[in-house]
Amino acid sequence: MEKLTKDELIEVLKDLPVGEIHCFDEIGSTNDFGFECSAAGAPDMTVITAFEQTKGRGRMQRKWITAPGTSLPMTVIIRPTSEEMKYLNLFSPLTGLAVREGLLKGYKIDSRIKWPNDVLLNRRKICGILCETQWEGDQLNALILGVGINLLHGSAPEIPGLNYPASSVEDETGVIIPRAEWIRTFLTQLIHLRPFLGKQKFFEQWESCLAYKGEETRLVRQDGSSERCIVTGIAPDGSLITTDQNGETKTWIAGEISLREI
Repeated sequence: MEKLTKDELIEVLKDLPVGEIHCFDEIGSTNDFGFECSAAGAPDMTVITAFEQTKGRGRMQRKWITAPGTSLPMTVIIRPTSEEMKYLNLFSPLTGLAVREGLLKGYKIDSRIKWPNDVLLNRRKICGILCETQWEGDQLNALILGVGINLLHGSAPEIPGLNYPASSVEDETGVIIPRAEWIRTFLTQLIHLRPFLGKQKFFEQWESCLAYKGEETRLVRQDGSSERCIVTGIAPDGSLITTDQNGETKTWIAGEISLREI
């Protein structure tokens, strides 16, 4: 796929309320550059993307593989409002929901969100999200929302040892989504969903597309131990609700556990 230029992206996004727009041929990490931009005063909804990302990372310092031209790495800088400060932990699933809604409304592709935010197609991961915070002293300066989506065939190479099988939108659906078109589609949904953060509608949408809801899955803890559980839903604080084999209900916060298919 051809490289996207900054001028092309500015034209595609001209009627959306975005901040600065940065578009690179190659970058180490769009999130790392997002930290630099944020510290320099970049406004809310500043967008950073690249044709190739060489040092991408996911949650828990896992490596995020970005194949040039087939995967799309992107970072959005968020300056939370005073109301949004109450729901900082929900920006990560908000980003996943924006990906899911973009695929559904833009291309009629029905995906699922594996708690807390991975987006799955046919139970294979096509999108990963990393939400980081940038501080000035003890004051939160910005949220750095990193979102990488595998658009085309070849974006999910076979790599031994991956925790979860990966794929791409093209491989799972046959749909080819141009890079600029996807950026606009995703940002449109992020802007639309943001006012509902923390509200009942937000949780209803999230839970309606929750992967494995009502199914038995394997819950893996940080220490490597695991147990079987049934995914029940989402708590009002964004934690995951499960029921164990003894019928006991438990809740888990992001980072405590991972879900795996049995």
